[in-house]
Amino acid sequence: MNFAISFSQSDLLHWGISAAIVAGFIGLAFLSRLILLGIVSMLARHTKTTLDDMIVKALTAPVFAAIVAGGLWIALARLTELDPYDTVMHQGFTIVYISIAAVALVRVIRAFLTWYTEEVVAHTKTHLDERIVPTLRRVVDIIVYAIALMIILDQLHVNISPILAGLGIGGLAIALALQSTLSNFLAGTYVITDSVIRKGHYIMLDSGQEGTVEDIGWRTTKIRHWQGNLIVLPNSKLADAIVTNFDRPDAAMLFTLDCGVAYGSDLETVERVTLEVARKLLSENPSGVKDFEPVVRFNKFADSNIAFSVVLKGKDRVSQFLLKHEFIKALQKRYQAEGITIEFPMRKVVFTGEPPAGRSLS
Repeated sequence: MNFAISFSQSDLLHWGISAAIVAGFIGLAFLSRLILLGIVSMLARHTKTTLDDMIVKALTAPVFAAIVAGGLWIALARLTELDPYDTVMHQGFTIVYISIAAVALVRVIRAFLTWYTEEVVAHTKTHLDERIVPTLRRVVDIIVYAIALMIILDQLHVNISPILAGLGIGGLAIALALQSTLSNFLAGTYVITDSVIRKGHYIMLDSGQEGTVEDIGWRTTKIRHWQGNLIVLPNSKLADAIVTNFDRPDAAMLFTLDCGVAYGSDLETVERVTLEVARKLLSENPSGVKDFEPVVRFNKFADSNIAFSVVLKGKDRVSQFLLKHEFIKALQKRYQAEGITIEFPMRKVVFTGEPPAGRSLS
């Protein structure tokens, strides 16, 4: 292309004015930067949240670039020597503004996710900041930039229909090939966002597995059994399972211990002594819930004893094993001191007639 410019006095004035316009807009851009940063400082002093501060900071650079680009566009558009390239400049600056808008949107979304992680997630004690937010940030970036690229290609009069069709077919093929992985991924996302099950919770599945949740990943959840074994469970199985969470809504839980005393025992004394032992255990043992009132309920005339149940409350599911251990020892010792008897299993045989001839019962 031949691009000849005659530098007459009028042309120099023309170019000088355009240069002044560019310089003015650059100065305006720096002024906007100072104003926005000043607003950030003011908001930081007068608001309790940092979200507004982050959004203003995120928009500072895009606004600066948009003002400079606008000044350059105006300066070049007024030059008559560049009239033959008006369409090209229009397309070029349109692409620049689409790109600036995409960057601004990405920065605002990132600011929101960062604020959500630091001020919301941190107070809920979840692992969203470790799991979902980084992935969500990358997914949002890809989506926003992909849309911006499609708009830019459309501005360049590029037919994007074959590209969209190819992406659709490719996405379908990938989804079919990774069906199991995607199922576990989505199930893991559900488990994490639902926050019903978290790291450190003690859970039991309807299939019988139980233990402490050690990690909830994108594909599997790791559960540490109380025996020490590690159970690796696909997230899709966890999402479909009936789960008992022993830490929700409260880790403290009731448990019962079956007991029995001889038929000749004074049940009023048995109840009083048993409650005294239970209260003392709960108040002195670190695994017991001190303000819980234990319960004694007689419930059966058994073969050798009058059976009853004692209801106690431990701080968590695991504590019941230690409390049962200590309660049995303390109760047996107290029963011996009080003269309360726990009978051995026995059968009473009654003969209604004389023994057969030639046989002796001795």
